[in-house]
Amino acid sequence: MKNFIFISILATLITITTLNSPLGAQEAPSQPAQPDQQAQIKKSINHMLARAQLVRSLAAEHHLYILANREDQIIRLIEDASQVMAYNLICEDETMDNQALNDIATDVTFKIAVMAGKSTIAKQLEGISQQITMESRMELVGDMATTVLMFEVGRRRGLFDALLTDFGNKRFCAGLQADVRNRYNELISEME
Repeated sequence: MKNFIFISILATLITITTLNSPLGAQEAPSQPAQPDQQAQIKKSINHMLARAQLVRSLAAEHHLYILANREDQIIRLIEDASQVMAYNLICEDETMDNQALNDIATDVTFKIAVMAGKSTIAKQLEGISQQITMESRMELVGDMATTVLMFEVGRRRGLFDALLTDFGNKRFCAGLQADVRNRYNELISEME
């Protein structure tokens, strides 16, 4: 699904570039660009970019709220999940099931989303909810919570990359394996 979305966005961008470039117009004289079609593509891209900006700003503010309020349980949960997920991106571990990793990500994302009701973004979300459907609001909150989690995974991955440079992949994976497996097993047992 992620690849499909990426390919769709890429195809749209290529279409816009082709439609706007003189070379693209020369290559396809039999199908001239429709002004309405160009306008719709530009409108769609502007909508996508505006939504992405909204998600990023909400995620950044919510992340700051989470860090400032440091609820020990959720902070530990986010840190453990991000470490397990970042480790899994680098090291192959047969004990870690992809579905279980997805369930961990879903559980943590849900808990981050629930905290939005108490966060500094709550008033913004309330204002936004009056302009969009409930389904769109839930998608927005889900995207925001996912962005917070993936920021933490990316931050952890950056730390791991520095260690990989020093120790190499094999030593790095062997050195962290026991700790990460423990965190993985604890996360799985907490979800049951």
